[in-house]
Amino acid sequence: PPGPGSYGSRGPSELTWYAFAVTYARDHWVGRAATTRNETSEALALVTRAMLWDVPGRPGEDVLHRALRSWAFLGPGASEHDIPARERLVLAWVAKASRPLVDLHDPVVARSVLEALRLRRDGNAAAPETVRRKRKVLVNALYYAMEQGELGSHPLNRIRWRVPKQARSVDPRSVINPHQARDLLAALSYVGGYNRAKGRRLVGLFAGRYYA
Repeated sequence: PPGPGSYGSRGPSELTWYAFAVTYARDHWVGRAATTRNETSEALALVTRAMLWDVPGRPGEDVLHRALRSWAFLGPGASEHDIPARERLVLAWVAKASRPLVDLHDPVVARSVLEALRLRRDGNAAAPETVRRKRKVLVNALYYAMEQGELGSHPLNRIRWRVPKQARSVDPRSVINPHQARDLLAALSYVGGYNRAKGRRLVGLFAGRYYA
C-alpha cells in the first residue's frame, strides 16, 4: 500500500482514478485544440480501463470504450443529463469499479497501466508515437494530481519504462535482386582501367555487403 510519502498536502487521497480523470479533463478543456482534447480523452479512457477492478457487471469492451470516449471526459458545460441512459449506467459502473488514484504508487499497478499504453484495442502493438502521446497525457495528469495535493510524488518516477522504438522495414523495391547484383558486381570489376585493382576492391566491398 502507498506510504505517507505518497500522500499529497491533503493527506491520503480519497479520489478514485476515474473521478480524478473526469476532473482533469474538465479542467484542461477550455483553450485546448480539438486534437488535444481528443488525444486526452483517448489516453484517459485507456488508462481508466486499465485501472478497473474485476467486479461483476463489467460491460462489453465496445460499450465500455464508447461510453468512456464519448461521454466520460467532457468540458465544463457538459451535463450528466445529456448522457444517454445506457452510457450513464456504464459510467456509473466505472465509477464504482475504479481503483483509487493512489494505487498508481504501487509499481506493479503503474507498470501494468504503462504496458496497456502499448496496445491498440484489437490487441496489436500501437505505433510508438501513439504510445508517446498517451504516456505524455498520463504524466501530465499525475503532475496535476500533485499540484492539487492528491499525490505527494509522481508515481511514474520510480518506473523504468521506455516507449518502444519505431521498427524500420525495408521496402523490397529499394533493394536490388540477385540478377541485378551480379550485373552490378561485373560492372564494378571494370573500374580502374587495365589493372582493375580498384575494381577488384570495390567488388569485394559491395559483394561482402550484399551477401552478408
